[in-house]
Amino acid sequence: MSQSRRTIEQLLKRGILPIVNADLASTQLEIYPSKRTWLFFFDKALLIIGIVALVLSLVFFVAFNWQHMGKMGKFTLVEAGLVISIALYVALSFRRRFRLIRQLLLLIVSVITGSLLALFGQVYQTGADTWQLFFGWAVLITPWVVIARFPALWLLWLGLINAGVMLYLDVADLSFIDVINQSIAQVWLLALINFIAFNTWLISMEKQKPQTDSTHTTLTSHITPKMNRQTKSSLHWSTYVVGLLSTFLTTYLAIVPVFENGNSLAMLIAVISWLGWCGFILWRFYQRRIDLLMLTYLSFSIISVVMFWVGESLLDDFDAGGFLILTLLLIGMSSAAVVWLRKVARLNHENNLSSKVARGDNYE
Repeated sequence: MSQSRRTIEQLLKRGILPIVNADLASTQLEIYPSKRTWLFFFDKALLIIGIVALVLSLVFFVAFNWQHMGKMGKFTLVEAGLVISIALYVALSFRRRFRLIRQLLLLIVSVITGSLLALFGQVYQTGADTWQLFFGWAVLITPWVVIARFPALWLLWLGLINAGVMLYLDVADLSFIDVINQSIAQVWLLALINFIAFNTWLISMEKQKPQTDSTHTTLTSHITPKMNRQTKSSLHWSTYVVGLLSTFLTTYLAIVPVFENGNSLAMLIAVISWLGWCGFILWRFYQRRIDLLMLTYLSFSIISVVMFWVGESLLDDFDAGGFLILTLLLIGMSSAAVVWLRKVARLNHENNLSSKVARGDNYE
C-alpha cells in the first residue's frame, strides 16, 4: 500500500478528513494516475528512448559498415553528430527552453565522445590500455556533466570512473602490497570511491530545492496548510542506484576475505570498513531520516556477510548438517529483517501522523 493511501486512511479513521473530501485527496495525491500523469510519463519516456536509440544507431551504423567506409567517412559521420548535438544545445540554451532536451543533448555528446575515442584508437591502433580510454572519456565529458546537472549523465561519468579504476587495477603492479592482499586492496579502493560518491550524491541532492507542483499545492490548500510529506522518501532514483553500487562493493569487501587467504590485518580492515558503512547507513537512514529502501540494502548486506562467514566455517566438508543450519539461519535472518522493516515503516508513519495531530494541524 502506498504512503499516500495509508495517510488518507489514517485521516479518515481519526475523523480529521471528511469523507466527502476523500476523492479529492486521492486525486490530488495521485493514488491512481490521472490522464495527464500518463501522458506526461509517455511523453518523457518516448523522448528518452528516442534520444538513446538515435545515438546508438549512429554507433551501430559505423560498426556495421566498418568494411565499407573509409577513415574520413567514419570520422566525418561521428564528428558531424557531435557538432550538431553541441550546436542544438547552444541554440536551445540561448532560448532557455526545453531543459530536459538540453540535458539529453549533452548525454548524446558524451556518448559520441566515447565513440570517437574508441574509433580513433581502432583506426590508428594506438596500443593504449583499455583503462586509458575510460579515464580519457570521463575527463573529456566532465565539463558537460557539470553543466548538464543531469543524474543519468552523472551515473555515466561514475560508471566510467569505476570501469577505468577496475581496468587499471588489473594491469597495475601494486608492489607495495602483498600479492595475497592485492584483491582485498582493490575491492577496498573501489568501495571507498563509491562510498565517497554516495555521500557526495546525498549532499548534492539535499541542497536541491524540492519542486512543488500544482497538484501538491492544491491538495495542501484543501487538506492542511502545514502538512509536509516527511513519510515519503524524497531521495532521487539515482541516489538509490549509487547506494546499491556502494552496498554491493562494501558487502563484497567483507566477503572477499572468505575466499582470499590474506593476513589478519587485511581481513580486519575489510571487516571494520564494512561495519563502519553499516553504522553510517543505520545512522543516516534510520536515526536521521528513515528510508526503507536503503535499510533494505543494509539488511541484505548483513544477511549476505553473515551467511558467507558462517558458511565458511560450516561447509568445510560440505556435510548436510551445515547446509541445514545455513538454511535455517537464512530463513531466520530474512524473517527478522522483514519484521523489522515493517515495524520501522509502521512506527515512522504513526509518529509523523501523531505529531501532526498533536500540533493541532487543521486537515479540513
